Amino acid sequence: MNYISTKIFSPSTLRLTSQFVVRSNQYGYLSTMTSSRNNIVNSISSQPILISSNKRFMTTESKPAAEESTKTEEKKELTLEEQIKDLKTQLEDKHSQLLYIAADRENVRKLGKEETDKAKKFGIQSFAKDLVEVVDQLEMALAQFNEAQLKENADLKSLHEGVQMTEKIFLKIMGNNGLERFDPLGEKFDYNLHNAIFEINDPTKENGTVGHVVKNGYKLNNRLVRAAQVGVVKSKPQ
Repeated sequence: MNYISTKIFSPSTLRLTSQFVVRSNQYGYLSTMTSSRNNIVNSISSQPILISSNKRFMTTESKPAAEESTKTEEKKELTLEEQIKDLKTQLEDKHSQLLYIAADRENVRKLGKEETDKAKKFGIQSFAKDLVEVVDQLEMALAQFNEAQLKENADLKSLHEGVQMTEKIFLKIMGNNGLERFDPLGEKFDYNLHNAIFEINDPTKENGTVGHVVKNGYKLNNRLVRAAQVGVVKSKPQ
């Protein structure tokens, strides 16, 4: 059987323990009889009162046990400090992880926004390439007749004006969607914007410039859709 002991702390407790327990032979119950205070104190000092481990009791406690209890408390305090330090380290790690996650989400958001903006600006790029072919045909139709022919034939002149108006409407609609035409005639040749398909020997023009435009170039929101097809001036030395 296990036993537990505790210390008597005050005179009032001593007065309460001035009664001791004896067993009755006749009824099998506990009865009490009064004893002197000094006898009880001497009895308790000489031998601890022991009862079952599942009940409380009181007795004196030795000095080494108190010192051991103090040391245990000090160990608990040190352990608590270590736990606090460990929790702080974990908190800093979690904080760093949250910062990394937030940065990744911000990068994904910015990338998604950029892709969305590009889709809005250049989503019609493939359609624009096909559309400029229609404008090319209108330009070719307008170039087939000179001023003298238009003056002689009123019907031809009306047809020419109708085609010209159609071209202007096409260019306006294309401009509203960011598609613009550029004519590089007379400009310095730029391989980023121009596609040289032949050379022109013309001493009257500056060497390396665009002397003739076969097809105009087009840009969609400042991005090249089609390079201008041109003839470049390359004068031979005299």
